Amino acid sequence: MVGKSVVYICVVVVLCLAFTGSLRASPLSPRTIPAVKTSTPPTIDGRLDDEAWRNAPVAKEFVDPYTGKLAADQTEAYILYDSNAIYVAFYCHDSQPEAIVAREIRPGSEFPGEDTVTFQIDPFFSRNWGGISAFIVNALGTQNERIAGGRAAKREWRGIWQAAVQRVADGWTAEMRIPWEVLNYPNTNGAVNMSINFKRDHARTRIDYFWSNVTPMRRPELMGIWQGVQPPKTSNRKSLQLMSYLTPEWQDEGKQEIRAGLDVRYTPTPQLTGVLSLFPDFRNIEGAVEGIEFSRSERFVEETRPFFMEGIRYFDLTEPYGIGRLFYSKRITEFDTGLKVFGNLNSMLSLGVLSTFRGNRDRTSVAHLRYSMGERGGWSVYGLLRRGRDHPQHDAYGVSGNVRFGNFRVGGKWIYAREADTGGVATDVTLNYEVPRWFSGLRWMRIDPDFRASLGLIYFTDRQGLSWYTRYDNEIRQGPIREVEADVFLRDYTHCDGTPFEKGVQASLGITLRSDYQISLEHEVATFEGTHDRVYQIRLEGNVSNRFQQWEVGYEFGQRSDRDIRFISFGVTRRLFGKLDVGVNGSILRFDENRDRYILTISWEFDELRALSARLVRRDGDVNWYLAYRSAGGVGQDLYIIIGDPNSRRFSERIALKWVWAM
Repeated sequence: MVGKSVVYICVVVVLCLAFTGSLRASPLSPRTIPAVKTSTPPTIDGRLDDEAWRNAPVAKEFVDPYTGKLAADQTEAYILYDSNAIYVAFYCHDSQPEAIVAREIRPGSEFPGEDTVTFQIDPFFSRNWGGISAFIVNALGTQNERIAGGRAAKREWRGIWQAAVQRVADGWTAEMRIPWEVLNYPNTNGAVNMSINFKRDHARTRIDYFWSNVTPMRRPELMGIWQGVQPPKTSNRKSLQLMSYLTPEWQDEGKQEIRAGLDVRYTPTPQLTGVLSLFPDFRNIEGAVEGIEFSRSERFVEETRPFFMEGIRYFDLTEPYGIGRLFYSKRITEFDTGLKVFGNLNSMLSLGVLSTFRGNRDRTSVAHLRYSMGERGGWSVYGLLRRGRDHPQHDAYGVSGNVRFGNFRVGGKWIYAREADTGGVATDVTLNYEVPRWFSGLRWMRIDPDFRASLGLIYFTDRQGLSWYTRYDNEIRQGPIREVEADVFLRDYTHCDGTPFEKGVQASLGITLRSDYQISLEHEVATFEGTHDRVYQIRLEGNVSNRFQQWEVGYEFGQRSDRDIRFISFGVTRRLFGKLDVGVNGSILRFDENRDRYILTISWEFDELRALSARLVRRDGDVNWYLAYRSAGGVGQDLYIIIGDPNSRRFSERIALKWVWAM
């Protein structure tokens, strides 16, 4: 009874908070700024004293998306362009400049809890987040970027752009130069409008301020409009890029091996990209370590391999709360040749086609065509097939889409998937209600018993029924609490013949304090195939905005399938001596069988490009470790020296040298 009371209270709290949040919602419109072409580009040195900036349009009056109020410490952003690049500048005023926070020096780093500025742009004016690229700089001048569609890690392929910063008496300033060749953009003869926005993350207040208010929901249709842009037809765009690697290695018992591979990237137009990969190196890429937490199905593991990361969003056939992932790239473990083409055919139509070949043993193809109506929704058609000696013949194809009406969104999908002579249909229908601070979704779905999507990650087949998920998320500007998150997930599924399958309710509450601590509580009551679950979880975290000083501990207890369960997790990260990063995390599961997993990572950063790192993984009695030196992340040649195998279950006596260079 106590458990049910906690769940009911959480449901009522979420609904009340959501209703209150929806009452405060107000209509907004995107801001506009004119496109101005410069004849003399600014020097990218972080100083805003160039003559060009005096003639540039200014974006000002940055706002807090949660309150709609102007920032106390304001920001001005400037934007210009010419036939070669886009130029952006920020002036970040700060009444306490001594409190500016900047830690990361490695390009491509994330910047939690740091002072940063971000320029966002969608050249196709698609009004959806999948088409938006972001260029981020912290107050040290360290750069990161998220290119629409996804890019591999090599600097030449991610895109070479410039940034510089300066500290000033009342804050800091930043400049960016983003070449057109970094972006995909419309191939047009006239002027077009593009979606843009300017964002400032203010570390001291822990508030993200925007020029055009996209609300707490981060609605892409509310991004600003850059009016009258005339992008270059071809620019001095480099349409053909090569990236190759050479890896000699020495293994135990005196074995020697030399492997080499080549990646080719071709952009025939500013809108389309093709990638050819010959004999890719997957062995020396550090993959994510699978968790050991309780799961009745296979666990999802993040992808890290460059071929699949390139243009990854064009192949995203994912529904995390419904049917599952129709394409799960981890199913393709190796290949000799891979080919993919992806991009935007126009402002509304995008395409992704992927094929891999491993001799006559395995041939795989994936195709995804999407029609986007921006904030109003969109439709997708997709197909997958697999042929070869190592796997049964597999085919899958389907269609999905959604349409928005005000705060409501209606969606659905239909998929047929078979393996050999066995196949079935999966389908669902969704109704979502979306307002600032609140998301709520109702879903009906059915997956046939014979549904066989062997290229995907489908958690369960032979089920049908209803689920309801709602989430409340709010940032509070006064008092000891900084952020509140609450979730409720109810589901009621049967097998397709009507016999019971799963029924339950799960509620969680997360509170982040202004003192940078976080507490999370979760409770679940469910039945599964006639057995019962009653589980409680609690998690405590400290220094959540500073990855160099973080710690966390979690504890799950109760019953799963009418049997006692205990799961303990912990993690600590520390930066020592200004350059040494040490991280320890572990998981301990006590259920039908005792399992444990511990990971120790150590890294010494000599500078922004060179580092010595090591990882040790102990999982269920197996121990693996590797040591690596890298000189990588810049332009030109990358060098790695690796002792061990990063992804083996146990340590292997192996030394590998790896050279990577791009042209």
